[in-house]
Formats: sequence, structure tokens, C-alpha cells
Amino acid sequence: MSILRFLALFGFAVILAPSGAVAAGASFSGPSGWSHVAQPATDPTRKLDQWKLGGDATDAGQTVTYISDTSASYDDALGLIKKNFADNHIKPTVDADKTCQGKQGHVVEFMFGPAGKEVIINRLLVPEGTGLVTITYSRAKDYGFDDDVKKAIDTFCSATQ
Repeated sequence: MSILRFLALFGFAVILAPSGAVAAGASFSGPSGWSHVAQPATDPTRKLDQWKLGGDATDAGQTVTYISDTSASYDDALGLIKKNFADNHIKPTVDADKTCQGKQGHVVEFMFGPAGKEVIINRLLVPEGTGLVTITYSRAKDYGFDDDVKKAIDTFCSATQ
């Protein structure tokens, strides 16, 4: 499987899941000082928000994407990620359980891309009712984990429902 197909499955499996009802959960406010990119509501069962920092023709910058979708299963999404890692011989640098909102979530981080243009993907998965919340942070390999992103995720995870 090509890396592009892997990313399509990895990144959009949650969005393409069958519809269900959206559960009320703690909101994610995004990193402070980043540009919020409004996302149209295409389905009442899903919430999608995105924040960007920097970027131009030669630098993709950094992006945080929040997706809440109760029609997507936490166990299925995590299983698909692990299967894609195994099928594509990807060894994540982080693959660990993480407590978020009092629930056992999971975080994975891996790097991909051609030499000199590698991108790091950090994805947090959190069960939400019958569904799933994902927070995905992408950045060039030369960027450290942004303090404002860490603070936004920590604030989200410390909230209770």
C-alpha cells in the first residue's frame, strides 16, 4: 500500500464512517494564537475544526485537526491504524495509551515523507460515547512539539464530561 493511500485511510477513515448521533463532549479550543480555519458542517453527526500556524510554498507549517464523530468506533479506528502500521512496516515513535477526560485513549506518532521534507503526525484518539474524538497534529520534522498545542490538548484531556 502506498504512503498516500495509507494516509488517506489513516486520516479520513473517521470522516467516512456511517452516520450516528453526535454526543455532547468537552470542546477543544485549539492552540492559542493559531489561525482557526472554519470547516463547514457537512454532516450533523460530525464536528471538524482545524487550526494552522505558518506555512508557505516551501513550508507546510503546522496543523491541528479536531474531529468528533460518534459514528466511528474507537476500537475500529485504533485497529485500523495498527493494521496500517503493520502492513506498511511503519514503526511509530509513540504508540501508547493516554488518559484523556478520564477515559483510556491512545496516542500514536510517526514520521513519513521524502528525505528533507519529512512530516511528523501525532494523533490522539479518545472514545466519546459510542464514537470517537481525534486530535491530529502535523508538523515538519524540524519543528518541536509546540507548547500551545500541548497546552490545548492537556486542557481538553483534563476536562470531564
